[in-house]
Amino acid sequence: GIELQLIKELVPALTETSGLEFYKGHLITHNDSGDLPTLYFLDLKGTILYSKTYKNMKAVDWEDITKDDTHHYIADIGNNQGNRKDLSIYKIALSDLENENASVEELHISYPDQKTFVKGNQNHSYDAESIVAIKGSLYIFSKDWKNQSTVLYKVDKNQRDQVAQKITSHNVKGLITGATFNGTDTILLCGYNSSLTPFVFKIHYENGTFDFLEKQEIGIYGGAQVEANSYLTTKNNKEVYYFSCEAANIQLGEDEALSQAKLYELKW
Repeated sequence: GIELQLIKELVPALTETSGLEFYKGHLITHNDSGDLPTLYFLDLKGTILYSKTYKNMKAVDWEDITKDDTHHYIADIGNNQGNRKDLSIYKIALSDLENENASVEELHISYPDQKTFVKGNQNHSYDAESIVAIKGSLYIFSKDWKNQSTVLYKVDKNQRDQVAQKITSHNVKGLITGATFNGTDTILLCGYNSSLTPFVFKIHYENGTFDFLEKQEIGIYGGAQVEANSYLTTKNNKEVYYFSCEAANIQLGEDEALSQAKLYELKW
């Protein structure tokens, strides 16, 4: 079964935590729309150690971060309205992560079957918040507001302008907001359903094929807007992940309060 532990309530600077990656013993996170092109470096207790704001990136709606052996990839692919024509993935060398003036490659992507770019206001199929790097490719899992399913797209890591390649889709019955790869054979998606019940979904990966295996709801009282996850390690035959939830408006009688963003550890 799943074991869940709250690590920390995150500081207000991370109210809209949206991506999470584990690197050299640190967690790296960022906010979605409304922040500068900034990465925050945290310890495993969720405390911000420092941040870096990059001169050669823009931040329209950063939604996820992933890495391979040489680079980090930051996915500026948030598309709530469905009308963006500037979807981008920023590619920065791991060795340049501490350098705010680092040179950055920018991959521009579009979706093969998107024909209309009229504002759809969370009623369309072309939003995405999740990316993983596997071997020579990047993979995006869409956040389909309309059908509560996800489409898996393949992206070339080195092509500046490209149409993403549709690989498969799955009816996940929810909104997929984060993805992480364990480096061998498992992808873990996170998300929530229309009543804000958070869940994780395990996918088996082998030789370019993706098998959607098992969905598990996460027992967080009152629900949570889970936004990002990252694989850390495997201990005692369980995989250890971290995930973060952004702050949410909660109704308390007639008062409305903002619950703080939170960081959790999940073992499965």
